[in-house]
Amino acid sequence: MRRNSLPILLFIMLFADALLLNAQPYDQRASKKTYQDIPLSRKKGSGPRYWIAYEYCWVNNKPIPEERWKKNIDWVNDNFKAFGYDMVSNDGWIEGAQTLNENGFITKYNSNWQFGFDYWAKYIADKGMKMGVYYNPLWLTKTAYHNNLPVKGTNYTSRDITGPVSFNSELYWVDVDRPGAKEWIQGYIRYFKEMGVNFLRIDFLENYENNYGLEKYNKALRWMREAADSTMMLSLVMPNCFNHGTTELKYGDMIRISDDCFNGGWEFTSGRRRGQSKHNWPQFANAFDGFVSFADIGGRDQMVRDGDFTRINTLLTENEKKFQISLLAMTGSPIAIADQFNTIGNDAWLYQNEELLSLNDEGFAGKPISYDINDAANSSRWIGQMPNGDWVIGLFNREETEQERGIDFVKELGLKKDGKYQVRDLWLHKELGGYSNTFSVKLLPHECRVIRITTNSSKYEAEVASLINGSKKQSDEEKASGIGYVNMKKDSSTVLIAVDVAKPKVYRLRVNYKNEDDSGSTSRIEIKSNDRSISLAPGSHPDWKLMNCDMYLEAGTNYIYITRYGKNGVDFKVDYIEIR
Repeated sequence: MRRNSLPILLFIMLFADALLLNAQPYDQRASKKTYQDIPLSRKKGSGPRYWIAYEYCWVNNKPIPEERWKKNIDWVNDNFKAFGYDMVSNDGWIEGAQTLNENGFITKYNSNWQFGFDYWAKYIADKGMKMGVYYNPLWLTKTAYHNNLPVKGTNYTSRDITGPVSFNSELYWVDVDRPGAKEWIQGYIRYFKEMGVNFLRIDFLENYENNYGLEKYNKALRWMREAADSTMMLSLVMPNCFNHGTTELKYGDMIRISDDCFNGGWEFTSGRRRGQSKHNWPQFANAFDGFVSFADIGGRDQMVRDGDFTRINTLLTENEKKFQISLLAMTGSPIAIADQFNTIGNDAWLYQNEELLSLNDEGFAGKPISYDINDAANSSRWIGQMPNGDWVIGLFNREETEQERGIDFVKELGLKKDGKYQVRDLWLHKELGGYSNTFSVKLLPHECRVIRITTNSSKYEAEVASLINGSKKQSDEEKASGIGYVNMKKDSSTVLIAVDVAKPKVYRLRVNYKNEDDSGSTSRIEIKSNDRSISLAPGSHPDWKLMNCDMYLEAGTNYIYITRYGKNGVDFKVDYIEIR
C-alpha cells in the first residue's frame, strides 16, 4: 500500500577532526543538505509507474494521432490506474508542435491536434491521473524563431537567445550564455507546472552537451532544477553521463542508463551489445548492463535509474516477460508501459503483480552482488532490503543455457547461521517454506525468480543502502557482514538507510564500524531526529567495533543518514546498523 504521509527524517552524520564528545545538544553546525531540501521526486528512491506514447510513434515513425492518444488514456484508466499507474505522457516526434502562445511556448503535442496540453491535462486529471510531458526546455521552435517572439520577463526576443547550432531543421537550441536564456528555460518549466504537470522528460541531452560543452550543459540543468524545485520530476534522457553521471546526479531525478527500447525484445532487455560499454551516450546498449553498471547511484536521495520503456508484447516467452518486469522492480526503475490497447494482447496481468509493485511503492532499489557486467553469475544476482528488514532477492539467467542461481543467507545477507527464514515467491504468490543458510534454483534460459525473505530482524546492511557523495561498496574485509561494507573516504560521503519501527519510542542504535584514522583526529557521529540530537565520538578503531547510542524513532519509516565530514582519503567504514 502507498504511504500518504512523508516519513520522519533522521540524520546520522559522522564528522572527522572532532574532539571526544559525550551526548550533548545539537551544536548548530550546519549540514550540507537536509532531507527536506531533496526534491520530492528523489525522496522515494524508485521511479513512477505510467504509460507513454512511444510504441506507436516508433513503429510508424510519426506522431501519435489524437484519437489514439485518447483511447490509450481511457484504456490505462480502466486497466492500470488501480495498480498505481497514475500518469500518462506523450513522447517524441515533437517537431510538428509549432502552435505557440505569446511567449513562444508550444501549446499542443502536434499542431494537427484539436486540443492542447491544458485540455488533456484536465481530461487526465478528471480521471484521477496526472499528465507527464516530453519536451526539452532548451528547444526553440522554428516558428518561435521566425516570429521573433518576446522572452517572458525580459526585453529580449527568441532570436536573441538562439544558439549557433540547431537540433534539427524544426527545433533550435537555446544558448545559455545569451541574455534571456535563463528566463526562457525556467519559464518553460513553470509554464508546464502551471498546467499541473509534475513530470518532464527532457531528451537529447547528449546533443546539447556535445555541441555546447559541459559548462553550458551544467548551467542549463541547474536552471531547470531551480525552476522545477521539489514539485516536478526531471527525467534526463540520452545523457552522456561523463564521470559516472556526476553532472546529472546534481540536478536530475531520473536518468537513462542504457539505449532506447526501439523494437524491444530480448535484445533490448539483455542481449544488445552485451558486455560492451562506451564512454559517452549510450554507454550501454541493453538495459541489464546499464542497471548493473549504474547500480551504485540508485536509491533514495540518489538517482532513479531509468531502463526506458517496456513493450511486453515484443518478448517471445512468458519467462522473458517476467524477467523484464522483475528487472525493473528489482532496480527501482520506472515501469513505463509502452504497449497499447490494441497491441498488448493477453499480457496486461504482467504489469499487475501487486507483490512486485509493492517494492516500487516502498522505494526499493536493489543492487547486484557484483557491479561488473562481465561477471555473469554475480551481476545476475540482485539483493536489497525493505524498511522492515526483509530481504528481496532477484535471481536472473541471461544465458542461453540452464543456470543455477542462489543466495547464501549467512555470507551474503549477514543473517544468522542455521536460522529458519520464511521464503516467498513473488510471482507464484506462494510461501515456499522455511530455509536455512541458502536458497538456490535452476533457471531455464531467460528465466528469473524473485523471492522475499522474512527475517524478523532489524539489522540493516550498509552496502545495499543508498550510497551518496562518494561512499563506495567494498568487499575486501573477510570479517565484514554480508557482501561487504561501505567505505566513506570522501568528505560528506553518506549512507542512507530506511528503517521501519512499529512504535514511537527510544531505540538502541548499534553501528558496526571501523575507523582507521590514526592521525590523531577522531570522527564524531551526530544523530538528529527532528529537533533532537546527540553527538558521540567513535574514536579510532582498526578492527570492527559496535558503537551504541539511544535515539527516538517515530512509528513508520524513518530515514537514517550516516555522513562523514573531514579529510579526504581517510578510511571510515560502516558495515551495518541494528535497531533494538
